[in-house]
Amino acid sequence: MDQGGPVTILYNAVNSQLSGTELFADVETQVRSAAATANIPDEVVREVLAKFHEELRATEQQTPAPQLLVDWGELPQVGRSVRPEFSLLCPAYDSRPEIGVKVDQDLDHDADDPLRRPQIDEPGLWTFHIPFRMTTDGMDCRPGQYLIDVDISFRESPENAARFFRCRIRLNVPDMNSDQAGVLEIDGDGQSMVNLQGYNLKQFSKVVLKGGADSVINLQNAIGGSDDAKVESGEAEKPTTTFEYALKVNSEKQSRLPTVRATTARPAYMDAAGLFFEDGRRTLLYARPRLTFGRSRDNDVVIRFLPRSAENDGNSRNVSRTHFISEFIPDGIEIRDESRSGVELNYAVVREREVIPTSHSGEVTAIQMGVTGTVPKSFTLEMITFGPDRYEEQDELEFWHELYTELVSGRLSRLAREALSQRLDAVRFDRVENLAAEESYVLLLREALIGGSPNTASIVLGDSNPAVKARILHLDRSFWLEPLSPTQLPSIDGEELPLRSLTRLSPGMELNFAGEIARFDKPAQLHLDG
Repeated sequence: MDQGGPVTILYNAVNSQLSGTELFADVETQVRSAAATANIPDEVVREVLAKFHEELRATEQQTPAPQLLVDWGELPQVGRSVRPEFSLLCPAYDSRPEIGVKVDQDLDHDADDPLRRPQIDEPGLWTFHIPFRMTTDGMDCRPGQYLIDVDISFRESPENAARFFRCRIRLNVPDMNSDQAGVLEIDGDGQSMVNLQGYNLKQFSKVVLKGGADSVINLQNAIGGSDDAKVESGEAEKPTTTFEYALKVNSEKQSRLPTVRATTARPAYMDAAGLFFEDGRRTLLYARPRLTFGRSRDNDVVIRFLPRSAENDGNSRNVSRTHFISEFIPDGIEIRDESRSGVELNYAVVREREVIPTSHSGEVTAIQMGVTGTVPKSFTLEMITFGPDRYEEQDELEFWHELYTELVSGRLSRLAREALSQRLDAVRFDRVENLAAEESYVLLLREALIGGSPNTASIVLGDSNPAVKARILHLDRSFWLEPLSPTQLPSIDGEELPLRSLTRLSPGMELNFAGEIARFDKPAQLHLDG
């Protein structure tokens, strides 16, 4: 290590003379000149030049971060309306930004105001307004701190550049005595640039401007000087007050962004598949809105009493060729009776059709094929529906699913869009008593979580696995696997998958979930011989 040696000494000597705008040729000239003066050997010169070259290359490749400027027009005052103009400068980004602004709930505002929609002024410059009032339910807002949160996302970004940014703006309303002319306090979260040139600050009894270490505040002629009289009399035009707020990379969102892994397997376009575990269990996946259940092999799920015997064959004949249809509709999951012996849901007879609302996510519904008392034995399934976390906002769910689809060069399917709208991810049907725990059927609407909790994951692993370990998505007419848990990452064909990576699944792949091995393949049910 050269710490304090000739390489460090020469590098520091030249670096202290640079402004940061020089080309590499200029830097090389200075390095060689300084080396010649101090009789420094050529090998040291080469090391120093290599160091400067690497730094300059990294600087050239660095994408300029977006900038956020806010023109307040007039400084916010209690009881008044505020209509700041936001300007987003992002010349390195070609895609339209997704901008979300949350004004403090204690300040009166309209979250759906059309003025919030960003408009492009010129390539790389977007502007929008965020109107609000410094009031709460029509009354002057109370002293305290009020927050405005800005979230910015880009669907596409330059290579190695961040996609997600955030910024928090703080408005401080101090307690004022009745004899005070008013107090102005604005706090920028991060670097800020404040222009108060020529502004009449005498209307305030106290002015507090807060910013980061690199803040710039221009107060020329703001609190004195020859222009004061003109400003106070209204002869001079009141200047605008503009802040530049530093946009920080949203690390939480950035870490969620998956990488798309390339595989040598040929892409498989399919809407039905199966996971076949070594211990004999099977989970069949159907990325479609409708499933048919019945005795005929023409159904998606063939229902027969097993193993084959005279008694079981007799009971199977009481199951209609197509006994019932399960379909995802705008109201939830519809169970439609198509049989001659009837269907019961939770021991209540279905009169042609019954709908399980999406609000029942996480609840188990028993489905009996054959009304009690009319058949010797009913064939029973248990149905459980899965939805996203209730704290996840709808806009966020839609944004991420659309982004994932675009990452694999696909388009959001109608089924996924409707499932997002209804906040329903998947539905699992488990056989009860007959092949119990050996075969399950999953209607994959948006995503199918994989893990050790039967109440959380629609694809169930052993108890030793986390409640949620990974998930399967259906994007661009293919099934994709994404690890979600950092512990004991799953592998495909012996290769461990990185966290938050997307891998397209193809028939014949071997998946290993912490020792539980399953083959991904075309769907096939157990014991359908004969």
